[in-house]
Amino acid sequence: MAQLQPIPTSRFYLEIDGLTEKMVKKVDGIKFEGQSAGHEKPLASSKDGKTLWQTTSAGFEKNPNLTLETYLCEGDQDWYNWMKATMPPSHGGDGKWGDNRKSGSLTAYDSEDKEVLRWDFINAWVKSYKVNDFTSESKDLATETFEIVVEQINRVK
Repeated sequence: MAQLQPIPTSRFYLEIDGLTEKMVKKVDGIKFEGQSAGHEKPLASSKDGKTLWQTTSAGFEKNPNLTLETYLCEGDQDWYNWMKATMPPSHGGDGKWGDNRKSGSLTAYDSEDKEVLRWDFINAWVKSYKVNDFTSESKDLATETFEIVVEQINRVK
């Protein structure tokens, strides 16, 4: 039997079309939530008073999301500009949502720098944006957090 090797969560790389070599602190929340149908009520009553139930898949509740936390670096507004490109003009954006959806991948590496996991995603766009709190008492580095919606995500490794 092969020896199982745990995979460290601290060794990863996030690449999104044109957004490479960025200082990414954290990627969080690759999550699918399935929906079911038919389980809310019985379908029928049968012989001897037995109640018949059925549950079936009804697809996914919503598109999978990623949450990305990246360090603010002087002069680098690439993540923010991507978000702005997808926002409607009425909210200060460029209104080019369809033209600015991107594809990318999240790759995890083992302790010997070998790729061991990878998720590829298609048609991603920024849903929300947040900057961390600024306070004179903090010792933290400034970060931006982006919630990214993806239309399709596949684990390929």
